[in-house]
Amino acid sequence: MGKMKGFLRVPVFVASMLILLFGVFGMMLMGPPTMAAEKKVIVQAMDRDPDILDTIKAAWYSDALIYLHDRLVSRDYNFGYRPGLATSWDVSGDGLVWTFHLRQGVTFHDGTPFTAKDVKWTIDTIKDPKTASPFAGDLKAIDKVKIVDDYTVQMFLKYPFPNLLFNLSNTASGIQKAGCYDKYGDDYGIKVVIGTGPFMFKEWVRGDRIVLVKNPNYHWGPEWMSNQGPPLFDELVIRTIPEESSRIMELVTGGVHVLRDVPPLQVDKLKNNPEINIFTEQSTRLGYLAYACDKKPFDNVLVRRAINHAVDRDTIVKYIFNGHATPAYGYLPPALKDEYLAESEKLGYKYDPAKAKALLAEAGFSKGFETTLSAENDSTSKRLAEVLQAQLADVGIKAKIQLYDSASYVAMLKAGQQDLFIRLYSWPNADILDWFLLSSQFPYPNHSRWCDPKTDELINSAASAPTWEKRAQGYKEVQRHLIEQAVWCPIYIPDMMLAVRKEVINFKIHPWMIQYSDGIDIKTK
Repeated sequence: MGKMKGFLRVPVFVASMLILLFGVFGMMLMGPPTMAAEKKVIVQAMDRDPDILDTIKAAWYSDALIYLHDRLVSRDYNFGYRPGLATSWDVSGDGLVWTFHLRQGVTFHDGTPFTAKDVKWTIDTIKDPKTASPFAGDLKAIDKVKIVDDYTVQMFLKYPFPNLLFNLSNTASGIQKAGCYDKYGDDYGIKVVIGTGPFMFKEWVRGDRIVLVKNPNYHWGPEWMSNQGPPLFDELVIRTIPEESSRIMELVTGGVHVLRDVPPLQVDKLKNNPEINIFTEQSTRLGYLAYACDKKPFDNVLVRRAINHAVDRDTIVKYIFNGHATPAYGYLPPALKDEYLAESEKLGYKYDPAKAKALLAEAGFSKGFETTLSAENDSTSKRLAEVLQAQLADVGIKAKIQLYDSASYVAMLKAGQQDLFIRLYSWPNADILDWFLLSSQFPYPNHSRWCDPKTDELINSAASAPTWEKRAQGYKEVQRHLIEQAVWCPIYIPDMMLAVRKEVINFKIHPWMIQYSDGIDIKTK
């Protein structure tokens, strides 16, 4: 037995040597081993964290939701309405029945097919009062949704509603998987998000980052995009960096590649950085000073007009925004070409401290009054609050500044604790006025607490107009009434400015949101 064992050892040794020699020879033929491809990651910075990653329930829509979900209707680079999850749609002659023909071969991130039941579930859930969706009012024109077959759905309207395509193209109309609430419960929108979009949810570390990974099965991108397939890079990380100076530092040092909202005082500095490109477009934003219209003294229109006359918009644009903004006198920005009221400046309130004092005296406040001015604790809002405080003091209004982080600010407004406060909205449609100023939106998001039957009548009439043209004219009447009543004090329209590091390639600006799946890529070192 001993000899037999020794005899067996020799061929094992020889075989081992042959394997080693062949392995070395094989490596010489194939060359050196290749390294695994480096993961390509684009990092975008935001100044705030969302409350929830659920398009139906969110009060503030994170950019992440754009890329996790597709919508029935998409918007091209000219803001035209184009096919999305719906390949086409038909409208009945009376404008009351919309038939959507759905794209086939689409799957959710968990592999289940997208069908008409998902569309019906999404719309029905938004409209269900038990859901308490902030977006429910935008779909109030829809009476019911009917499934015709797996890839055809009909929406029956209560009245003609030409703004339906806009609402169905919005972030809040991202199509969700039917029954996701029942399946995932309270984890949905926190630990689980399922859509059909070009990116899939990986993780959300509250207050720090949202991580999305590319959807390798995505092949149904809109036809107007240069790339209808999966994104060209691997991960999109949306970092929450509340402090402005920290966002700038991260951009300059390469920890962040895209900064969507460039602080105006930093623009010139960043323009001189050879590693950074600045993209500028006309903005659909508007910054304003608001007040609780149901509280004294702001329930008096003379006081509200006095505040409008007390604000020097030109000075604010020059010194707070370094010229990267325009003064605002109306309630919509000029970028909303059809709906914008061209005579807003003519009808609005020019800077006139003497007139402001006279109006305060007429209202019974010849010696002014004391109040609180609330703002978010970012550098731009803080500087704006300080300038407004000084301008109001010039006419006798003594305002104590109260600063909040973004979450606490929303909580304060929801609780109705506001007096004077600073706000900025971003929205490319006149129905932003519905959102903030209809009585049905009280107490939030109608944070200016404006409950006025005439405003309700004008908005509802405009929103239900049978054609887009009549709708636009209706919203101009709304704006005239709001200016006359001085419901807000419009201040500025900021330029839309994005800063993008040069290693991000094929970047192009979109009037609504960055289209990361449309051929955008990043060079790796």
